[in-house]
Amino acid sequence: MARIIENPKQLILSHAKEILYQQGYQKLSMRALSKACGIALGTIYNYYPTKKDLVFEMMTDYWQRFLDAVAEIIAADADIYPKLHRVFNELEIFIRNFRQYWLTPELYGDQAYSDGGLQKDHRFIDQLIDLIAAELTRAAADNTIQIRLGAHETAKFIIMNCITIVQMPLFRYQSFELFLKQLLE
Repeated sequence: MARIIENPKQLILSHAKEILYQQGYQKLSMRALSKACGIALGTIYNYYPTKKDLVFEMMTDYWQRFLDAVAEIIAADADIYPKLHRVFNELEIFIRNFRQYWLTPELYGDQAYSDGGLQKDHRFIDQLIDLIAAELTRAAADNTIQIRLGAHETAKFIIMNCITIVQMPLFRYQSFELFLKQLLE
């Protein structure tokens, strides 16, 4: 009698992440994953026909968890500036981890991964911008800020600068926040 596995897709993703984070991309193989999960190799291929499909699903899950955390911050009952600072902190953690696990030469050195991964990255960044734009619009409706450039353009400005600050910490977030207050008040 076949063993029934509850939520095999999540089990596969969980073990795949574990292998990736602990042993690196090179050690992530469908066979190693099958062994770690205690699931037949064919079952894994039913869910993920290729390693590329598996990696993109893990990357999508990673991004979605980040966006969920940002949405939770945005939903909080707080002033916009502390919210933006918390979003920056989440983004900083996200980018550092993303760089460590996802921007490896083995992964992004492969054109197929690079092209597909970058397309997904852009869609997720657009979703992040939309979350911030919605919060800016709400804050403007509450008369706590004034938006001069439009909510979407301002959100892009905020996110792109936050990404830059994380990657090149020559400029501190606190200084950026002073500029934001000048821009939005």
